[in-house]
Amino acid sequence: MLVNWLQMKARKTIEVSAIKEKANAFFANSANDLAGERKALQFFVADLLMATGNYRGFNYLQEQDVAAGHSFGVDHSSKPPVFHDESRMFFH
Repeated sequence: MLVNWLQMKARKTIEVSAIKEKANAFFANSANDLAGERKALQFFVADLLMATGNYRGFNYLQEQDVAAGHSFGVDHSSKPPVFHDESRMFFH
């Protein structure tokens, strides 16, 4: 049975965790040239998480955490760690 989406009741709330999941997916899978967009989204989501008491920190994504060919946040194999793209991170 198909649901007519025009007749569905609009939701007034969304789980903060759903926003965090969508943002984390964008940080890992977006094109390399979208660093500015990732940084803007990081600011927005961090503020949202802090305002709702859900901020649990973040980590930079490593090479194995991003889609093939994408930039990544940090390389821990060298000492000190090398930061490649600080817009590639995820929220806990």
